[in-house]
Amino acid sequence: MLRGEVDLYFSSLRAFGKVAGGRRRRQAPTHWAVRALAVGAAIGLAAGCEGCPSEAPAGEGDAAPPDAVPGEAHVQIGAHDLEADTGDWDAILERGAIRVLVPSTEEAFLPRQGAPGALDRRLVRDLAARHDLEVEFILVPEHDQLMPLLLEGMGDVVAAQLTVTESRAEDVAFTWPLRTVEEILVGRAGDEDPPESLEDLNGRQVHVRPGSAYADTLRDVRDEEAPELDIVHASERLDTETIAYEVTRGERPLTVVDSHILSSIETYNDGLERLLTLNEGRDIAWALRPDNPELKRVLDAFMVESALAGDRDATFDGDLDGIRERGVLRVLTRNNPVTYFLHRGERHGFEYTLARRLAEELDVRLEMVVPPTRDALIPWLLEGRGDLIAASLTVTPGRQEEVRFSEPYLFADEILAGPTTPAEGDERVPERVQDLSDLEGYAVHVRESASYFDTLSALAEEVAFDIEPVPEHLETMEILGMVADGEIPLTVADTHILQVERAYRDDIRPLIALTGDVGSTSPIPSRVGLEGENPIAFAMRPDAEDLAARVDAFASSLTEREFYHVALRRYFERRRGPSGGRIHRPDEEGRISDHDQHIRHFADEYGIDWRLMAALAWRESRFDPRAKSWVGAVGMFQVMPRTGRALGFHNLSDPRQGTHAGIMYFHRLLSRLDPRIPFEERLLFALAGYNSGLGHVSDARRLAERKGLDPNRWFDNVERAMLLLQRPEYYRQARHGYVRGHEPVRHVREIHEQYRTYAQLAPP
Repeated sequence: MLRGEVDLYFSSLRAFGKVAGGRRRRQAPTHWAVRALAVGAAIGLAAGCEGCPSEAPAGEGDAAPPDAVPGEAHVQIGAHDLEADTGDWDAILERGAIRVLVPSTEEAFLPRQGAPGALDRRLVRDLAARHDLEVEFILVPEHDQLMPLLLEGMGDVVAAQLTVTESRAEDVAFTWPLRTVEEILVGRAGDEDPPESLEDLNGRQVHVRPGSAYADTLRDVRDEEAPELDIVHASERLDTETIAYEVTRGERPLTVVDSHILSSIETYNDGLERLLTLNEGRDIAWALRPDNPELKRVLDAFMVESALAGDRDATFDGDLDGIRERGVLRVLTRNNPVTYFLHRGERHGFEYTLARRLAEELDVRLEMVVPPTRDALIPWLLEGRGDLIAASLTVTPGRQEEVRFSEPYLFADEILAGPTTPAEGDERVPERVQDLSDLEGYAVHVRESASYFDTLSALAEEVAFDIEPVPEHLETMEILGMVADGEIPLTVADTHILQVERAYRDDIRPLIALTGDVGSTSPIPSRVGLEGENPIAFAMRPDAEDLAARVDAFASSLTEREFYHVALRRYFERRRGPSGGRIHRPDEEGRISDHDQHIRHFADEYGIDWRLMAALAWRESRFDPRAKSWVGAVGMFQVMPRTGRALGFHNLSDPRQGTHAGIMYFHRLLSRLDPRIPFEERLLFALAGYNSGLGHVSDARRLAERKGLDPNRWFDNVERAMLLLQRPEYYRQARHGYVRGHEPVRHVREIHEQYRTYAQLAPP
């Protein structure tokens, strides 16, 4: 990982890396040269011990974990001579095995559903199987040996539920995170006088490993809130679950546990009490050497897919009691801009919002599971790969024969949609559609598994039109995009889905209603999601009676709950930000906005043409310092609050602070781009990155090169590749996954056009 990448990654991380009360985390420097000598001595001592575990086939001897796969190699550090190899991905492929450093301290624990160590091993096996590799687990007895051994070449990757910290990232590279967690202070359940605030930690002992991220957090607490806190060092040979178990036995008073580890512990150990949240937004990731960029590319792409795919292999067909026993609610859904998606590294979606609240009320963890195609949702549910479907699934008689639906949580009508302005001479699109008879002789394209197909089939008995199937892996949003692009003439969408797309784009339009007020040419209701003929509901297995009763109660209560109405407005009613419209021109004196003085000042400070920054502010907010986007971006330059805090700004609605934050962030993006790219192109790439993230820009550049386009030119080259990243066959292979590509494309084009106007009419 390049230093610039580390800096920007941690500019976001710092905003989350806080202890209670808004304190910013500080990390002590790590001196690997000194540590390596100590590790070498420890390995030498271990090599001479008696009774050290020997290498054995999986399932035999102490070296293998309980969930080992037959034939899998497990090597205990210190028991065998290992050859150093610091090669990149090509060396791993040539070797035919990936070497994974893991702590041997946790191997005595029985793997359970959702156990973090078992998750790491499962993911490693999935990765290896995809590339026809063997897995060699290198078992390390002490946690603080893991990264020194990695840097020495004794393994290729550390898969040990590592917390990403600034000091660690100075020496190793990290993959995209497996998850983001909280650090929680825990004590023995039932103990008298537990600490109720950070100040209450004065005079108390908290036991953690000295090399853990928890120790850094506690040092911050001691420095800022509890100067008499006693941080007691536990052995590096102990894992977090063992230390927590000793707390439940009264052998230790307090410790700190990551929230995901704690959730796993609580599935079988009810002797812990959650006391205080010490830190939020802590990323857990795998570590690798910084000079292995190709390995990082492979691992990052795998992490993106894993984040969206969930647990595909586990099957369970029990009821609510089994879900609570496992501590996990597995929700089958789809990765699209309505139900579940990643935006700026955070999970969003209407169904995701509902599922998260349901899981909270059931007091279980939430796992989102994404099948490869929409028609796999019900089969996966019946196979036990999930407990619940939350994917804008319309209740139909055919589906009711297979699954049990809850009370509805949405209502919608099915709407015929077409292009706003059909291509001249395109005879596939009717000149007008004012009633169903106008469809005669035309074709409508939908998935066969969609409820729309049944609706169209019934209507086709009255009006002679064709129904053309499209591939099942396509989401309705993608099909609407095909209509807008002229690839297909007509399709059908639910009112709420169509409304979401119209929040992003103006090149599709509703034509007539196919359900509800059939034939209506004003088919979008005033209360999207609450009005319509077709109920949309959660789906469960028919025999999950207790779960169905609980979900029915949840769904029935939604219209009376504020979070539900907030989610409706957020996902279905709000525009996604200023877009399009006429070119804005300076006044007769060359003034662009009421905030020119701030834009000029900070643009000059960072050496950027102030008129380009004015065009950026125009595109982001129309110069409104009070603007707030649907995801919470604030101010004229629409900076996310956590990014603003990371940059040192806490009032982004203030024109001066918001302008400084936006221009500083743009400058950081610009400085991260490859200097070999022509400067004018770097400016365009930075504008695209401001909208979508430089990761997606990097993916588009790589894709452009594969497609024979120029990866160093934006217009008609990388922008074309960016549009392709909306398609599954491309974004599933991209390091940073799905992106709504037409947004950065439109963003750059509008700013470029606006800037040219400013450059002509406003003084430099």
